[in-house]
Amino acid sequence: MSAPGAINSDYNSTVLDDYGYQLYSNGTLSNGTNCFLSFGQFYPVIADNGTVYNGTSCNYPFYAIKSRGAVGLVLAILSIVLLPVSMYNLRKHGTRHTNYEHKRFRLIGRRWQWYWLILVHILAAVAGFMSIDIDRDYIQGTSLTSYGAVFSTILPTCLASVWEMTRHWGSFEERRLFEADPFRFRNDDRRSMVHLLMPIIFYLFGFLLFLLTVLRNWSLLIKINLTFIVDNRWKAGVFFGLIAWLTILTQIGVTYYYYDPAKLPWKIPLCFVGVAALVAYSIGMSFQEDISPFNPHAHVLAVALWGYLPVIYIMVVMNVCAYYQMNDDLVILKEKDERDQATTKVVLDNVVVHDAKTSSGSGETTADTLIPTQPQRAYTNAEIKAFARANMRSTAKMNPAESLGDSKASC
Repeated sequence: MSAPGAINSDYNSTVLDDYGYQLYSNGTLSNGTNCFLSFGQFYPVIADNGTVYNGTSCNYPFYAIKSRGAVGLVLAILSIVLLPVSMYNLRKHGTRHTNYEHKRFRLIGRRWQWYWLILVHILAAVAGFMSIDIDRDYIQGTSLTSYGAVFSTILPTCLASVWEMTRHWGSFEERRLFEADPFRFRNDDRRSMVHLLMPIIFYLFGFLLFLLTVLRNWSLLIKINLTFIVDNRWKAGVFFGLIAWLTILTQIGVTYYYYDPAKLPWKIPLCFVGVAALVAYSIGMSFQEDISPFNPHAHVLAVALWGYLPVIYIMVVMNVCAYYQMNDDLVILKEKDERDQATTKVVLDNVVVHDAKTSSGSGETTADTLIPTQPQRAYTNAEIKAFARANMRSTAKMNPAESLGDSKASC
């Protein structure tokens, strides 16, 4: 790269040699530690003691914003615009409407998916704004390294958000059956062990993904070359991310195996596909540098479609579905009310109230006596409770959409 203006070369060669400075053909003056622009209006002055005056750093935003920065700006704006919606859904679905909280269904369990998604909003906005400086900087510096660290964090946080959404769906299906029949499940069976191990497995591989792809010396990205960032360490980290993604798929199967839900909410497969695109993009950039977001000269369309669009897509799907869904507690209360009404109907249909009044003269039954259609006898309290338990179990097997009477519940 040649300098866009006349190179300023009027320096004391002795001072340059003493402090290791060298003037390059791209118009930069550097000693490996400090770098200054030295062309056109940029004219650093080096004193005899090595102090630099009027120096402009090499990562000065010299160029105008280009397509890479424009796409990043769109990502940042959309992330900020959707952030209040995610916070609204956090408040909507993270509020308790019951008088008790069972230890197996903590309120925090509903909120984690939104905590992670809000973090995705913040990371996407920061990465989007940083991509502007990648376009504008004369020599890539802290903007590129900071962008790399922030953008790499988006994948593990997106995985965590989709995981918590999927895990919570399974927990909610368990809660619906538990509320209908508290003695349905044991606490020491294989099902409980599976529910204990699944989050451990996911977060183990999620942490390994974060450790290998995010926690690294990003300054080497500009000191060496792009191949540093797609080395074997990066490939191993992405492989662990793939295992974490498969763990989400396994969680869906576990929920179907133990709770047999009527249908899978649309948001889960939609977000599952979105995060799959991010995993595939991370794998693809490991073998093709021209689509890597860490390459300042990467194909903008590839970065936008594979790196940015899936993130916005996940935000939109989760928020739209959450907007139309009811709070978990309200669903439970509604189903409880439906069970109570159904239980009352069962009792009224099966219990015969015999309050016969016989006249003192003729022995006939008076008109206000309830005439049963079944053999007349009084049912015991144990029989009434048996009717109620049978109805509770049958109600617990109802289609969730039919139980709520609202097709939007399956979003």
